[in-house]
Amino acid sequence: MFARKASSYFRFIMHETTDIFLCRGFSGQIFRLSVNPHQTVEQLTAVLAPAVGLYAVEYERLGLYNLTRDIEYKTDEIIAERGLSNGDLLILADGGSCHKK
Repeated sequence: MFARKASSYFRFIMHETTDIFLCRGFSGQIFRLSVNPHQTVEQLTAVLAPAVGLYAVEYERLGLYNLTRDIEYKTDEIIAERGLSNGDLLILADGGSCHKK
C-alpha cells in the first residue's frame, strides 16, 4: 500500500507545474509560462530560452534570477528546492555578455 501511495505521489510531483512570469533580459518583454519546478535550472533554461525567442545562445551563459524572492539560481540546483511559487517574476538574461573576452 505504501509503495502505491509513493508512486502516485511521485507521478503527481513530476507533472506539477507552477505559473510564472518570465522577463527576457535586455528587452524587458514579459511572458507568462507554466514550468515544472522539479527540473534543474539547466534543464529549465533549455526549455525557457526558445519559449521567449532566445534561439542562438549558449544556454550555459544564461542566468535565471527570481526577482520576487531575490534569488539567483545555480545551474545544477532544482528550482523547487530553492523556492518558487505561482506568480513569481523571473528574469532570464545572458550573463556572459557582461564578462570580458
